[in-house]
Amino acid sequence: MSDSKTSHGTVIVTSGDISFTLKPTLRAFREIERRFGGVIAAMQAIGVANVSNVSFIIAAGTGVDTGKRKDVEAVEEQVFAAGVNTVTNQVLPFLNALLNPAGKTDAEIEQEKAEASGNE
Repeated sequence: MSDSKTSHGTVIVTSGDISFTLKPTLRAFREIERRFGGVIAAMQAIGVANVSNVSFIIAAGTGVDTGKRKDVEAVEEQVFAAGVNTVTNQVLPFLNALLNPAGKTDAEIEQEKAEASGNE
């Protein structure tokens, strides 16, 4: 069974016995920006089901040092074994979470702005 859960931006990607916990950190955001040119570009890149792209995003989200090729290759092996398509579908919520790590809706953001300016 495969499933993904999002809790305050953290996404757990699972497939069989394999599980990755991806956390939306500034470091992960910057690594993904550096590799893909931005989060939207990363979303587009995983659309082609490239095991290296998906694995890089997972590595960045789990805190693996993406500069160490051997460590990223270990993630690639796990992603390949789990099924690239299965894992790819679960990575998208993580990329979305990077764009809004606080997990707030537009209404919540507007309410906070109004409260901060005293216009409740």
